[in-house]
Amino acid sequence: MGTSLAARVGVAFGAFYVAIGVIGFFVTGFGGALTGEHGDSLLGVSINQFHNIAHIGIGALLLVLSMQKSDAATEGAVMGVGLFYVVAFVIGVTASDNLTILGIRGEDDPANFFHLISGVTLLVTGLLSSAATATQAKKRGLA
Repeated sequence: MGTSLAARVGVAFGAFYVAIGVIGFFVTGFGGALTGEHGDSLLGVSINQFHNIAHIGIGALLLVLSMQKSDAATEGAVMGVGLFYVVAFVIGVTASDNLTILGIRGEDDPANFFHLISGVTLLVTGLLSSAATATQAKKRGLA
């Protein structure tokens, strides 16, 4: 695993999202999977089975890519997932029926707020880490 800021934050966020996805299945169960039904919530956030799968998948991707030796790969993964969550926020607040497959109910759903916070945090972390990596490379005469 790299030692960059992006690697540390990526592992933390990846583990968090995998855990949230797994815990989500204890709330939703497996019945009626992938129907877009909602009604279950975890900490006030609407979830369904597909939402749980999405969190597990995104978290696992972030974990795997954050454990790479390449800081560039880790930083790219962190920024990519951050951008994904910012886009999920925008889609989530533009209409009440855009993300119903994930059980998100529209602009007033707390999931949108958490997606925005996660997205901005990951984007900023990736950018700061990338800048620090570039600065270190210049100091070593590698760039």
